[in-house]
Amino acid sequence: MLLALLVPLVLANTAQAGPPAVLLGTADSFAVLGGSTITNTGDSVVNGDLGLHPGTSVTGFPPGTVNGETHVNDAVAEQAKTDLTTAYKDAAGRPFSATLPPDAGGRTLTTGVYRTGSVPSLGLTGNLTLDAQGDPNAVFIFQIESTLTTATDSSVSLINGAQACNVYWQVGSSATLGTRTAFKGNILALTSISVNNGVTVDGRLLARNGAVTLINDTVTRSQCAPGTGPGTGAGGGGSSGPGPDLTGPNVQFIGVPGVRQPPFPGDGRPPANTVCTTRNFTARVRIRDRAGIRSVRVFIDGRLVRRTSRTRFSLRINVRGLRVGPHRLTVVARDRAGNRSVTTRRFGRCALPLQVPRFTG
Repeated sequence: MLLALLVPLVLANTAQAGPPAVLLGTADSFAVLGGSTITNTGDSVVNGDLGLHPGTSVTGFPPGTVNGETHVNDAVAEQAKTDLTTAYKDAAGRPFSATLPPDAGGRTLTTGVYRTGSVPSLGLTGNLTLDAQGDPNAVFIFQIESTLTTATDSSVSLINGAQACNVYWQVGSSATLGTRTAFKGNILALTSISVNNGVTVDGRLLARNGAVTLINDTVTRSQCAPGTGPGTGAGGGGSSGPGPDLTGPNVQFIGVPGVRQPPFPGDGRPPANTVCTTRNFTARVRIRDRAGIRSVRVFIDGRLVRRTSRTRFSLRINVRGLRVGPHRLTVVARDRAGNRSVTTRRFGRCALPLQVPRFTG
């Protein structure tokens, strides 16, 4: 009789799900997001968006490269910082399942929430292995009361289906990644993030209030494999399948002139075959998503010009009120399943042609 009661209890503990993912909101599209400044030295590569708010100083690009959009103290960056704050508080408030030693190197951890113990800072010397045990939705959350510091040539390894998109490092102060560190996961730091020479990051560098500093580094925004990760209805250790909708809304523009990138003098391309306009126009926007639309925001050059939840609407563009050169019309749409898409079309504002006087006589 006693054995019959214990068996279900053991099975229940074995099947216990790990923590759910931390939702980043609009900060998800950013590989680097800072508060005060973003500074780069050398040929760093940022694969994903780069954003700064409320600071205005981004230096070192070029020679650094951003393979994504750059948002400096605009409405997109502001919203991303708001969502980062929400995500940070969520990660910091999760009940922890185990405490960490002062240095996490040489250990193998499974899904869970890990918190610093008697020493508020966390170091990483050598390799830390994160084992998903065959579950691609396994989530790892690290709550670090003070600083995170990795030693030279340290690394984080992912095995048995673990994904960098599901790893979160909530840092109560600042993070420093040592030279040639191979890092995995999303750093959510209260203050600053300093990355030394030759570091690779599969994840995100998200600093709420301070600076992000890069030196010849590569930062790649991590993305979960299709059917896994946030929005699939499965937390770490869960066995449920994909949710009803895993993709962001589909956005279509109609009536935007010059959808090809217009070449302008000083824009890095020859001033030939210019596609641009001097006339005001009406852009029609059509949005489709089977989960339904929760919110839509429209930006011109990063400036918020409209909020709506409609799937069909028009927007009058005052071209003559814009500077001569290239411009961006961006729609950020979020569906009711929590998925998000960012769709941008570029158009150009041409200089008004000179009027040639006509003489009669």
